[in-house]
Amino acid sequence: MSTHPFWTLPLADSGKLLLTPCPGTKDADLTTSIADLKAEGATVVLTALEMNDLPDNGVQALADACKAAGLAWFHLPIEDDCAPAEDFDANWVAASQAAQLALDNGEAVVAHCKGGSGRTGLIAARIMLDRGVDVETAVAQIQALRPGAFTRQAHIDYIAQFAK
Repeated sequence: MSTHPFWTLPLADSGKLLLTPCPGTKDADLTTSIADLKAEGATVVLTALEMNDLPDNGVQALADACKAAGLAWFHLPIEDDCAPAEDFDANWVAASQAAQLALDNGEAVVAHCKGGSGRTGLIAARIMLDRGVDVETAVAQIQALRPGAFTRQAHIDYIAQFAK
């Protein structure tokens, strides 16, 4: 049984998104959290934390733990309660390509911030939009699992720009 909390969002075409608080910050240590996510089929981890969001060099420890477990790790920093900025954009293309490939192969992609709602929801929505899901559907599916997602105006405005 898993000890690290996560919420599964199966995608209609293939694969699934795992929406979660930061691995190692809840009832399981970092190694156990990563093992739980990997056991659920995760192959890619998308981290929305800024480098100073975790104490004791925690973001680097997370990156190292993912790599040690054989998971692809991508840093997509977003300031808490804000829209993504240049640091996010600089890493988005490579992260999205890896996530899309993993999903196409029926694997799981982990999206997380610190608490698993706001910034996590933004990343999950961008992944879904890149797969052709419309904004309203993506937001509704994410909020069904994580009601705290898309409650900040900056997040609503950011994701709305991708509506077709």
